[in-house]
Amino acid sequence: MSPSPLALLNSADNRLLSLIDRVDVTNLSAPTPCTGWDVRSLVSHLLQSIEAFSAAVDGGSGPTGEQLFGGADILNNDPAGVAKRIVDRSHRAWAGVEDWDAPVTTVLGPIPAGQAVAIITFSTLVHSWDLAWALGERVEFNTAEATLAETVAGTLVPQMRDAGLFAPEVAPPMQASATQRVIAFTGRSPL
Repeated sequence: MSPSPLALLNSADNRLLSLIDRVDVTNLSAPTPCTGWDVRSLVSHLLQSIEAFSAAVDGGSGPTGEQLFGGADILNNDPAGVAKRIVDRSHRAWAGVEDWDAPVTTVLGPIPAGQAVAIITFSTLVHSWDLAWALGERVEFNTAEATLAETVAGTLVPQMRDAGLFAPEVAPPMQASATQRVIAFTGRSPL
């Protein structure tokens, strides 16, 4: 039996929070695999993305599309506190979804709630990989996470790559794991 959308979201969020717990003033300016983005701007972008998708579900306020990609700092001096607040809101919002086929209006336009939660889970998985890389760690997705990431990447990344939001695909290693294949498809070196 496949994990529920909420179980996959929670798994991705728990990994993210664990990684952010290791972020401090000494590594906020560390480079990430995302060209031009340090840890501070990457984590700020990811948390704003989570907040934007929460707003699509709970009807509250959220960042604009422009704010999502501007790299503005929302962490101040409390990355873990900001992350926990935003992830808690996300969990409350998604827990209230009763119809996963009902449309929600996201920064990407109106899409079914089930597709929206898959997209934000994908974003959290990939950017957690980026953050782990910046912290000198490695992340491997579990089977369900890798399946979701491959599915979402196959439909989302090509159109976003055309808009300049993803680098060209990188050739994965010969014996690539599912995580490495997803990461390479998103334009990052999986090694």
